[in-house]
Amino acid sequence: MFQLVVIVALVTGLGQVMKQYVPSKIMPAISLAIGLAAGFTFTAGTIQEHIFNGIAIGLAASGLFDVSKIPVKNKN
Repeated sequence: MFQLVVIVALVTGLGQVMKQYVPSKIMPAISLAIGLAAGFTFTAGTIQEHIFNGIAIGLAASGLFDVSKIPVKNKN
């Protein structure tokens, strides 16, 4: 478990570096791709576990689990 936390931190840092060079609207996809690569490289298990861990790493690194950032329109 601790290993995944460290990998998420590394993918987040790599994503922050990548933000300087690519448009921010494609950063979630880039974080997901980096997370998938990290899932296959640094985690052990079956192919399904690699994919699941990679997706979880990428989504956590890009902040998509944080639903509080979803914009809501005012009804005013």
